[in-house]
Amino acid sequence: MKPQRSEHLNKLRRYTVLITIIIPLFSGIIIVSGGCNNDIERVKLLSQETNFPDQSMTNAEIIHSQHGQLKVKVTAPEINRYTSAEEPHTIFPRGLTVLFYDSTLTLESKISADYAIYHEPDELWEAKNNVVAINSEGDTLNTEYLVWRQDKGIIYSDRYVRITTKEGIIHGKGFEANQDFTDYQIKETTGTIEVEDE
Repeated sequence: MKPQRSEHLNKLRRYTVLITIIIPLFSGIIIVSGGCNNDIERVKLLSQETNFPDQSMTNAEIIHSQHGQLKVKVTAPEINRYTSAEEPHTIFPRGLTVLFYDSTLTLESKISADYAIYHEPDELWEAKNNVVAINSEGDTLNTEYLVWRQDKGIIYSDRYVRITTKEGIIHGKGFEANQDFTDYQIKETTGTIEVEDE
């Protein structure tokens, strides 16, 4: 009788141990599962409200080349890409510097700004706040807003611009140039230009 009884007691203990482990485990799973649904909804709500970037980079350098040759180099202290947004775009919240090179890798022009945004589908860059463009001749453009159409290779603005050249300073409202800023047109111009006496 004793062996059967002890065997029966051993089975009872095993079942008790199993029940003691399984019931809290299932309760925990149910609580966690319930909590997960709640957390997922919260995360969705938070991401809709704050619109976090899909990618972030610091001290970044972007190289654009054509047929294996360096054409444009972009450097920025911070870049935030929103690739899953309805209109994919990249923001440069702490500004950027864009360098344009010719076929001999000579620097043709430089554009810098305190803030910029790149609209990916349109290949359109918007530079804002303290925008400065300098060409190989030393002509310097200052404005608060500039657009670079990368697909068309042009830069333009519909705002106030000031261009400083060796001959003087030209002011205007509205501006258009090729992206290396060697050939440009200013609209509604005013300014002073030095003219040599004959």
